[in-house]
Amino acid sequence: MLFREASERGKGILLIVHMSHKGATDGYGQDVFDKLTGERGQQFMIFAEKAISWGADGAILGATHTDKIAKALTILKGKIPIYSPGIVAQGGSPKEAIRAGADYLIAGRAIYNSSDPEEAARSIRDEAISALETS
Repeated sequence: MLFREASERGKGILLIVHMSHKGATDGYGQDVFDKLTGERGQQFMIFAEKAISWGADGAILGATHTDKIAKALTILKGKIPIYSPGIVAQGGSPKEAIRAGADYLIAGRAIYNSSDPEEAARSIRDEAISALETS
């Protein structure tokens, strides 16, 4: 399996559970039939379960959908870290993503498109730390 091979090569695989863009819910949020379990469920929750059963090294859940982060956390907590893209540039809040359960924040454009990248990174970090301290 791909996950085992990645591990043998000293690499990891992050599984996309739910994206951060506005249309993500159209795909990841739909109800689907899981042929392995015979149950219906939301696509992103099935992906969260697959992340565990396949041995993923992390799960990607967009910071713009904190309700999805919190819901997937019920499956992933303590087993697989959550990486959240969409910080600032797509409207994701560092504080809200951390409070919902994100372990890592992905904030590329918010930093490299800033007129002061160092300050942008510091601001995101400080907001995330603040969320951790008040949780």
